[in-house]
Amino acid sequence: MPLSDTGRAGKSSHTSGPDALDPPRDAAHWFSRMHSGEATDLDRQAFAAWRSADPAHERQYRELSAQWDAMLSVSHTRLRGLMQASMADSRPPPMSRRRFAAGMAAACSLPVVAGILAAPYVFDHDEKVINFATRKGERRQVALPDGSTLHLNGDTRLVARFGAGERRVELAQGEAFFDVHHDASRPFLVLGGVGQVTVTGTRFNVRRDSETLQVSVESGSVRLESGPWWRQSERRLTAGQQAIAYGGDTLSEVTQVNIQNLVAWQRGKIIFNNIPLATVISEMNRYLPRPARLEAPELGQHRISGVFSVDDPLAMIDALPAIAPVSVDRLPDGGIRVTAR
Repeated sequence: MPLSDTGRAGKSSHTSGPDALDPPRDAAHWFSRMHSGEATDLDRQAFAAWRSADPAHERQYRELSAQWDAMLSVSHTRLRGLMQASMADSRPPPMSRRRFAAGMAAACSLPVVAGILAAPYVFDHDEKVINFATRKGERRQVALPDGSTLHLNGDTRLVARFGAGERRVELAQGEAFFDVHHDASRPFLVLGGVGQVTVTGTRFNVRRDSETLQVSVESGSVRLESGPWWRQSERRLTAGQQAIAYGGDTLSEVTQVNIQNLVAWQRGKIIFNNIPLATVISEMNRYLPRPARLEAPELGQHRISGVFSVDDPLAMIDALPAIAPVSVDRLPDGGIRVTAR
């Protein structure tokens, strides 16, 4: 469909009726449209034309995107509080798709975003920030300023932030066990990319892989959330339960787990109980200096049980032929190949 001289598609590119979306008019409206999850191919073509029509369009959109990313660095709890406080008196009626998009555009407008970011209570200048990192095969126990304790597995990176209103840990990668000191006035948050965990005082394990965040509770309770604050889904977990957040803002169902087996890494052990061989090798690769490859896909579902020491990962892999029909070959580059025997 041809575009108008303003870079917008004609009216026929969108549905008509009370729930139809107006054509975007500026950077804020384009931003809300492209982040709504409902952009069409025609929208994307019109958006590309709008950006290329004027260098100022591109500059405005990049500035807005940068400010939005900065706003997302604020915790969900504080953002939700700011929005609720600003909307407490208005209490608008339920919004249609069209009105929601318009509201998003208003919320994304440069003055509003700048105002939120400039608010003195968004960023706590007295916040204490601590970085932690472990090497592959290393385990550490650290005491946090609030009286909580962290147990870090190998190859883990996180940042702990402690302010007057909340305690927040950003887990970039790896695995950590949290023994959280109870403080109802300061929620303890763990952010892991695809999900967020909220507690006041409990003991739980969090593991972040590339596209998943696995949360398992030893005692107490936690809330696992996924998705942006305006359409979050959540799972409530208690002792012996586990849930996983995936990319795409989806959450698994709550399952029962053997938490002592799961956190055996704190004691230097890794426990497999009727686990597929492919999963066993993937887990061993978290500790091996060079990854092992399973070159027998037909054995991927062969079940394995055993207890191994994470402090001697090569011994773990060398033990496989005794419990599975495989051979282990050490390669000149230090890699490991696992083949059918």
